[in-house]
Amino acid sequence: MKDNSSSLKKTKNIDSLGNSLIVATTCNLCRNNKVYISELDSLEKEEQRLLVERKHLLDTLDELQSKFEVVSDKKRHLLAEMERNIVSKQQNTVSESSYKLFSIVTWGSSWTDGLVFTVLAENDVWAKEVVRQWLNSNGRENHRIDKVMALVSRDVRAIVNVGAQLLDV
Repeated sequence: MKDNSSSLKKTKNIDSLGNSLIVATTCNLCRNNKVYISELDSLEKEEQRLLVERKHLLDTLDELQSKFEVVSDKKRHLLAEMERNIVSKQQNTVSESSYKLFSIVTWGSSWTDGLVFTVLAENDVWAKEVVRQWLNSNGRENHRIDKVMALVSRDVRAIVNVGAQLLDV
């Protein structure tokens, strides 16, 4: 019986040792679970804070995008207005240019072969050049320009009239 009692004591010792290990392990698990739960709670709080921050950043980005669109629209309208002003100024410059009406007299090889041109041009040099081109293209290269007179200001450059000069006899 001694063996039985010693075996019983050993079994009780093993049981109490096992119970203490189970209790210790359970306490460790509880402690670890508390740590995990605590960490999980702090991570959830951090996640909530990051979500709020993310929402704030997205709202800020939306505001910035709308401001950017407003600035782009204003810039586009301003550039269009500037382009219209430039075109308008160019048209005004063209219409305000100082074209003049010139009377140009030419003489050919004979004294009865004279022509009178009425020309619109910027200046007398251009007027002579237009008449010279006309003479060359119409087979009258030997004509010389005798007289150039400015008459009136106009908007275009062209030969207005060509006629024969009448002789005073």
